[in-house]
Amino acid sequence: MGHHCCKPYICLQCLDKTSERALAKEKELSIELANIRDEVAFNTAKCEKLQKEKETLERRFEEELRRLGWQQQAEVQELQERLQQQFQAESARLQAEHQDQLLRMRCQHQEQVEDITASHEAALLEMENNHTVAITILQDDHDHKVQDRAGSIPAPGRRYAEPEAGAGDEEPADPPAGEEDHRAGKAGGEEYHPGRKDPGAAAAE
Repeated sequence: MGHHCCKPYICLQCLDKTSERALAKEKELSIELANIRDEVAFNTAKCEKLQKEKETLERRFEEELRRLGWQQQAEVQELQERLQQQFQAESARLQAEHQDQLLRMRCQHQEQVEDITASHEAALLEMENNHTVAITILQDDHDHKVQDRAGSIPAPGRRYAEPEAGAGDEEPADPPAGEEDHRAGKAGGEEYHPGRKDPGAAAAE
């Protein structure tokens, strides 16, 4: 191309050699281009395959995610139901224990009330018995004092002589009339008072 030959046949030979080199280079470039096209096609097919695998994996991942979500929801619901059952059972047990404890406390309270009532009634009965005994003692003491006073009062009118010692076989002298009235009054349940008229005699007069 940039070579100047002196003779025309020599220039033709140069042109032929140049054409051969150009054809060889073109062929080489065509082969390289074909290789590039094959490589691009291979890479394109591989990329499409990878894209399909990616989409498949994404679908599987989404399906697995949904499945795990449903499984987790089912497990949570089952756990909630089991906890609810345990709570109900524990609540029933605690309520039963509370009822039993309340019943025991009521029974203990009732027993305490009965014991206190029995002790109170026994104390009241003892106080009543002591009061009755005290009243009886006071009444007996009062009766003895009244009898002693009545026996120490002399009868009005006459006195009778006391029997002498050693004369036990002799009959005692008749007691005064007032003494007989006094004894008769005591026998009849009435107390004799000297100097007081008999109500029956006063009515007769």
